[in-house]
Amino acid sequence: MIINAFYRDFLILSIGKVLQVFIGLLTLRLITEMLSEEQVGIYYILLTVVSLLAFGFFNPLGQFYGRYLIHWQRKAELKTATNIMLMLRGLTIPFALCLAIVVFYMFRYEQYFSIAEYSVFIVVSVIALIHGVLLNATNVLVSRVKFTVYAVLTLFIGLIFSVIFIQFKQTAMAWIYGLAFSQIFFSVILYNIITSEQEFSIVKIKSAFNKHYMKGVLFFILPVTITLLLQWGQTASFRLIVEDLYSAQILAFIAVGMTLSGAIFSALESLSTQFYMPLYLKKITNADQAMRTKAWNELADILLPVYIAVLIYVIALAPYLAKLLVAEKFQDAYIYAMIGAFIEFFRVITNLVYLVSQSEVKTKSTIMPYLIGFMMMVIGLYSIDVSRSPWIVPVILALSYLTTLSIMFYNMKKLLSIRFEFLNPAIASLLTLPLLVMHLLSITPTLFNSFLFSLLGGFYLLLIQYPFLKTKIKKMSAV
Repeated sequence: MIINAFYRDFLILSIGKVLQVFIGLLTLRLITEMLSEEQVGIYYILLTVVSLLAFGFFNPLGQFYGRYLIHWQRKAELKTATNIMLMLRGLTIPFALCLAIVVFYMFRYEQYFSIAEYSVFIVVSVIALIHGVLLNATNVLVSRVKFTVYAVLTLFIGLIFSVIFIQFKQTAMAWIYGLAFSQIFFSVILYNIITSEQEFSIVKIKSAFNKHYMKGVLFFILPVTITLLLQWGQTASFRLIVEDLYSAQILAFIAVGMTLSGAIFSALESLSTQFYMPLYLKKITNADQAMRTKAWNELADILLPVYIAVLIYVIALAPYLAKLLVAEKFQDAYIYAMIGAFIEFFRVITNLVYLVSQSEVKTKSTIMPYLIGFMMMVIGLYSIDVSRSPWIVPVILALSYLTTLSIMFYNMKKLLSIRFEFLNPAIASLLTLPLLVMHLLSITPTLFNSFLFSLLGGFYLLLIQYPFLKTKIKKMSAV
């Protein structure tokens, strides 16, 4: 009965994730069709600035909130904790805006927009960031199905708003406003869902601000903040550097290609997080070290073969994915998607290993891996002229990501006896290799064969993954 419910939920979530991926890829196609090359580059610049503010000011508190969701729900303190979190985020907005203005003048963005319209955009965008926190809380506390429904609705309504806004002003800023307004609207609904049947207590708010409790929060948040800023440095800051050294147009080609692989891996990571994270959190809550180790190893045994198979899928089908998913002017960006697949693979595995630091509430050891990776990337980008060979940019990123992953795994193994099984990943790799035939045949991409190859490749990927996942899914679901 439990297993049947498990597979029912998995089917619903998979359909929802397919819809999310479809909307996300449609968004990429529309952006590259409706915006100029320069505006596409600016689109990625704005996303990078907002992600800097998210990582530096908002996500650390969101991670602390997410770590203790189940604890607060069991103690009937969820509404109070949520309101405290919202209040602290509101107080942080002016500081985030100050940093955004520093970035504005440092990189001379007055060539693209005025400081006034930039500032308004920043405030609206950081308010919209609360959507992700409340959506994840819905997944953990309420229902995976509701999570899926509201995730799809937010993207769909956001896409409609973006297309409408772009009719009045064909700019990257107008496009992002569409999604931001959709996120703010649905955040109100999600807040009511997760705090229903919960009491709000002024007394508990006052008690939460005692010295001992705040000290514990700060000890959790400060290392996470440093780590997240370094994550941002490695994952996103290259966009600001490339635009500053070269142009928004060169950035656009690199970013669009990497977005192709990023969209697929992010969707897969989101599905695994959405489905397995509630199970993982329940297994590590109030569990001893041996049980926490077992929970992580089970999660890794499930995800590693899947990530390897998707890596091969993206490399094999990159030219056809580019033909299908981006405008004609960005067709040659597929080379960045191929290299970007390695970047994304190293990134999702690093994120998986990073979970150990949160389960052990020891986040200091995550700082050095990201710092070294970030420094490698910055030194590489500033010391090598890539104007004639822009493909070197993602190669530099891939090497820095691999370095981060290696050091992260070494550090996390000191906290828990984590390990990767290699038999199933090796078998998954061998079974996925036939997809490379499509790439080796060098068939000229058309819309028809691109759709056909991508679809058949996707079905083949699902077919070979099912035998691997069936037994492990049952094992992981036995909470």
